[in-house]
Amino acid sequence: MPVFVRNLNLEFLTENGALKSDRMLGMYEKARWRQAHDAYYLTYTLASGVEFIFKTMRDGEDLRVVGTDTHLSGRCYWNAIPFMNVTPKGSDDLSALIAFTNLAQDGVFLAYLMNAAVLPTIEEGQSIAMQMAAFPQAVALYDSRDEYERAASVSPPDGGQPLILSDKRIFPLNFMLKHDPDVPDEQRDLSLREDILLICGSVVDVQHRTHAEPEDGGAGFLVATITTQFGPLDVAFTSGMVENKECTIGDYLVFSGVLSANVAIERHENWLD
Repeated sequence: MPVFVRNLNLEFLTENGALKSDRMLGMYEKARWRQAHDAYYLTYTLASGVEFIFKTMRDGEDLRVVGTDTHLSGRCYWNAIPFMNVTPKGSDDLSALIAFTNLAQDGVFLAYLMNAAVLPTIEEGQSIAMQMAAFPQAVALYDSRDEYERAASVSPPDGGQPLILSDKRIFPLNFMLKHDPDVPDEQRDLSLREDILLICGSVVDVQHRTHAEPEDGGAGFLVATITTQFGPLDVAFTSGMVENKECTIGDYLVFSGVLSANVAIERHENWLD
């Protein structure tokens, strides 16, 4: 999963479009270690709750970094049932993108699992506890659900049908277009990113988090907690991603983006210190 520089206002850690190697090395050296079978996760947490997770595997006597993830700590916990592994080809050995449902099997979402190797197995049908965060690509705020429905009811310029999301629902549109047996083959687009979800819900809490780093210039970001069918969800974005509106409790938030799920919780924390 990528490092969400824009959502988390991490530009102070970049130079010429890439993460600063000296800063990454400094975080790596100060990180807290978590054991996961033949792998180790090294986690460095900023004051904002942003976690840099360095994924490492043994390479002879050495450790080799195979990837770096970002996650956001919080208080939103879900329990869900995995039913399909859809990790993209070419991903590192410690990456996992999993499709989940709930006990009622009336909803589906996809999430990147943080610290996935701490789990003994990821078994189809066996519930997993996760701490959740969302990172939008695009986000819109409305004063109410009614205002959203009015705006979404307008036919798009291309003449297609309006799309109005059901309240609190997670809509894995791209995943459905790839895997739903009822979708005709000619309508399938295998190039779609199935990790991108459409999500909406009422804002029940808003936090402004800051990194408190010497060179960040006071950089921070918003965390809006919304209600969904699976439970509360923390959504991370900057004010610059929303046009002409300040996020407040009671607003209605609609976004497209990805979900991040930390499974190293409860009995699976596995810290070495």
